[in-house]
Amino acid sequence: MYTGKASDDTVAFECEYIGVLHKYILKSTAKRKLVGTVISSFPSSLNIKTSRNELLVVSLNKIQSPITINLKAQIGNSNFAGLVDYGNDVVRLRNVVSIGERVILNTEKSIVFKNCFVRLTHAGLSEFSDTAEEILSSLRESRRRGCLLEPEITNKGLLDQFIAETSENNVRNKDNIRFVRRLSHSLLKMCGRGPGFTPSGDDFICGFSFLFNWLSQGQECPPISLPMKRVCDLTSWISFKFIEYYQKLIVDEQIQSLINSIGEGRTDRFMSLVSTLSYRGHTSGIDICTGITTALFTFVDRFYGTELLPKVQSISTEERNRREDQHL
Repeated sequence: MYTGKASDDTVAFECEYIGVLHKYILKSTAKRKLVGTVISSFPSSLNIKTSRNELLVVSLNKIQSPITINLKAQIGNSNFAGLVDYGNDVVRLRNVVSIGERVILNTEKSIVFKNCFVRLTHAGLSEFSDTAEEILSSLRESRRRGCLLEPEITNKGLLDQFIAETSENNVRNKDNIRFVRRLSHSLLKMCGRGPGFTPSGDDFICGFSFLFNWLSQGQECPPISLPMKRVCDLTSWISFKFIEYYQKLIVDEQIQSLINSIGEGRTDRFMSLVSTLSYRGHTSGIDICTGITTALFTFVDRFYGTELLPKVQSISTEERNRREDQHL
C-alpha cells in the first residue's frame, strides 16, 4: 500500500497524457483516494475498473484517448511484467497515483487529451461515395482470418445477416425513428459474438454506432442507443464499456483521425488508416473499420439514395467462394 514514500523496489513512471474522462485524478488531495482496481494486465497496458464504474487504461503506447493515461517508458522498466497483479488497488495522493505496491505514476506534468472532430461536409461524403470500390479494396486487403470479412464458426454469417436486415429495414421503414430502432435491434444480435479479447461483433458495433451517431448529428435522425443493460449481459464488462464510449463519440486519436478524414473528404488518408488500424489486436482493428465503413454506406444509402451497402457483403461472399473452390 502506497503511503507517500517510494521504496527501493518501486518503479516510478511519468504521465505524459491523461484522458479527459479521468482528469479528476489530476486534482491534488492530501488524503488517499481510491481510484479503482486492476481487472486485467498486459506487458504494455493495464485495465482498471474505477470507483465511478468507468474503464481507465494505463498504457505505455503513444496512442491517446479520453479514457487513457499515457506513460513514458522508464529505462530498465519498459513494461508492467512482474510489477502489477490482478486486484491491485489504484490510489491517488497529491500528484501521485499508485498501483499496488510497486508502481507509482507522477501526474504533475500531465496534459489532458480530449476528442476534436472536424465538421462533416456534403462534399466529403460525396467523395467517399464516389470512391466506394477503392475503400472496399482497402478493407479486402486488410482482412485477416477470424474477422467478420473472413469469419470463423463463432461469427460466421453475422455480417451477411446484418447487411440483409439493414437493407430491408432501409426499404421498409421510411420513418427514421423506426429505422434506427430496427438498426439497433440488428446490431444487438452481434453483441458478444466472435473471437478476441473484445469479440469481433462488439468491435463492429463500436465502429458502426460511432460513425452513424457522428453522421446523424445535424440530420433529422436519432442516434443509435443500444439497451446497455442487455449489452452488459451479452458480453464482458470491458467490451461493454467500449461499446458505451463509442456510442457517445469517445474514441482514441487514431479512430478520431479516421473519422476526420471523412469530414475532410480525404479518402487516401482513410484507406491508409484502415491499413494501420487493421493490425490492432487480433481482429479488433479491421472489425472496427468494417463497422465504420458499413455505417458510412448505410447512411449515404439512406439519405442520398445510393446502393453501396450490398458491396460490403460482396467481400465476405468472395472469400467464401474462394474457400469453397479450394475444397473442390
